[in-house]
Amino acid sequence: MEKASKVMYKIANVFNWILLVCGIIFLIFGILVNTGAIQATGSDPEAIAAGAVALIVFGVWFIIDPIVMIVLTRKAEKAGASKGWDILFLVLGIIGENVFYFLGGLFGLISRN
Repeated sequence: MEKASKVMYKIANVFNWILLVCGIIFLIFGILVNTGAIQATGSDPEAIAAGAVALIVFGVWFIIDPIVMIVLTRKAEKAGASKGWDILFLVLGIIGENVFYFLGGLFGLISRN
Protein backbone atom coordinates (compact mmCIF):
# COMPACT_ATOMS: atom_id res chain seq x y z
CA MET A 1 0.00 0.00 0.00
CA GLU A 2 2.94 2.32 0.61
CA LYS A 3 3.95 2.04 -3.03
CA ALA A 4 0.38 2.78 -4.16
CA SER A 5 0.40 5.86 -1.92
CA LYS A 6 3.58 7.16 -3.54
CA VAL A 7 2.17 6.52 -7.02
CA MET A 8 -0.97 8.50 -6.15
CA TYR A 9 1.13 11.41 -4.90
CA LYS A 10 3.16 11.39 -8.13
CA ILE A 11 0.01 11.40 -10.27
CA ALA A 12 -1.38 14.28 -8.20
CA ASN A 13 1.90 16.13 -8.67
CA VAL A 14 1.61 15.79 -12.47
CA PHE A 15 -1.88 17.28 -12.35
CA ASN A 16 -0.57 20.12 -10.18
CA TRP A 17 1.99 20.99 -12.84
CA ILE A 18 -0.78 20.98 -15.46
CA LEU A 19 -2.88 23.29 -13.26
CA LEU A 20 0.12 25.57 -12.82
CA VAL A 21 0.57 25.90 -16.58
CA CYS A 22 -3.18 26.54 -17.02
CA GLY A 23 -3.02 29.20 -14.30
CA ILE A 24 -0.20 30.99 -16.09
CA ILE A 25 -2.15 30.88 -19.36
CA PHE A 26 -5.31 32.20 -17.64
CA LEU A 27 -3.33 35.00 -16.04
CA ILE A 28 -1.67 36.03 -19.29
CA PHE A 29 -4.91 36.03 -21.29
CA GLY A 30 -6.78 37.85 -18.54
CA ILE A 31 -4.16 40.59 -18.49
CA LEU A 32 -4.08 40.84 -22.29
CA VAL A 33 -7.87 41.14 -22.54
CA ASN A 34 -8.03 43.59 -19.63
CA THR A 35 -5.38 45.89 -21.15
CA GLY A 36 -6.97 45.76 -24.59
CA ALA A 37 -4.08 44.00 -26.31
CA ILE A 38 -6.57 41.33 -27.35
CA GLN A 39 -9.82 42.73 -28.67
CA ALA A 40 -12.67 40.67 -27.32
CA THR A 41 -15.84 40.80 -29.36
CA GLY A 42 -19.12 41.04 -27.60
CA SER A 43 -22.02 43.33 -27.01
CA ASP A 44 -21.31 44.15 -23.37
CA PRO A 45 -17.87 45.64 -22.57
CA GLU A 46 -18.57 45.40 -18.84
CA ALA A 47 -19.10 41.65 -19.13
CA ILE A 48 -15.88 41.31 -21.09
CA ALA A 49 -13.99 43.28 -18.42
CA ALA A 50 -15.55 41.15 -15.67
CA GLY A 51 -14.53 38.01 -17.56
CA ALA A 52 -10.98 39.29 -17.85
CA VAL A 53 -10.84 39.98 -14.12
CA ALA A 54 -12.24 36.50 -13.45
CA LEU A 55 -9.50 35.02 -15.65
CA ILE A 56 -6.88 36.89 -13.64
CA VAL A 57 -8.34 35.73 -10.31
CA PHE A 58 -8.59 32.10 -11.41
CA GLY A 59 -5.10 32.32 -12.91
CA VAL A 60 -3.63 33.53 -9.63
CA TRP A 61 -5.49 30.81 -7.73
CA PHE A 62 -4.33 28.13 -10.19
CA ILE A 63 -0.77 29.36 -9.68
CA ILE A 64 -0.73 29.61 -5.88
CA ASP A 65 -2.59 26.38 -5.04
CA PRO A 66 -0.47 24.00 -7.16
CA ILE A 67 2.77 25.64 -6.01
CA VAL A 68 1.80 25.10 -2.36
CA MET A 69 0.86 21.47 -3.04
CA ILE A 70 4.04 20.80 -5.02
CA VAL A 71 6.18 22.27 -2.23
CA LEU A 72 4.34 20.24 0.42
CA THR A 73 4.70 17.04 -1.61
CA ARG A 74 8.42 17.56 -2.06
CA LYS A 75 8.88 18.44 1.60
CA ALA A 76 7.00 15.28 2.63
CA GLU A 77 9.08 13.19 0.25
CA LYS A 78 12.34 14.54 1.70
CA ALA A 79 11.14 14.07 5.29
CA GLY A 80 10.12 10.50 4.60
CA ALA A 81 6.72 8.94 4.95
CA SER A 82 4.86 9.59 8.16
CA LYS A 83 1.33 9.33 9.42
CA GLY A 84 1.10 13.12 9.83
CA TRP A 85 1.86 13.80 6.16
CA ASP A 86 -0.68 11.18 5.09
CA ILE A 87 -3.37 12.78 7.24
CA LEU A 88 -2.48 16.23 5.87
CA PHE A 89 -2.73 15.06 2.26
CA LEU A 90 -5.95 13.18 3.03
CA VAL A 91 -7.52 16.40 4.36
CA LEU A 92 -6.07 18.56 1.56
CA GLY A 93 -7.34 16.04 -0.99
CA ILE A 94 -10.85 16.37 0.43
CA ILE A 95 -10.71 20.18 0.64
CA GLY A 96 -9.09 20.62 -2.78
CA GLU A 97 -11.22 17.90 -4.37
CA ASN A 98 -8.13 16.06 -5.55
CA VAL A 99 -8.88 12.35 -5.56
CA PHE A 100 -5.21 11.40 -5.97
CA TYR A 101 -4.09 13.19 -2.79
CA PHE A 102 -7.07 11.68 -0.98
CA LEU A 103 -6.24 8.17 -2.14
CA GLY A 104 -2.52 8.68 -1.47
CA GLY A 105 -3.27 9.74 2.10
CA LEU A 106 -5.75 6.91 2.57
CA PHE A 107 -3.36 4.27 1.22
CA GLY A 108 -0.55 5.72 3.34
CA LEU A 109 -2.68 5.47 6.48
CA ILE A 110 -3.78 1.92 5.64
CA SER A 111 -0.18 0.83 5.07
CA ARG A 112 0.77 1.99 8.57
CA ASN A 113 -1.85 -0.17 10.29
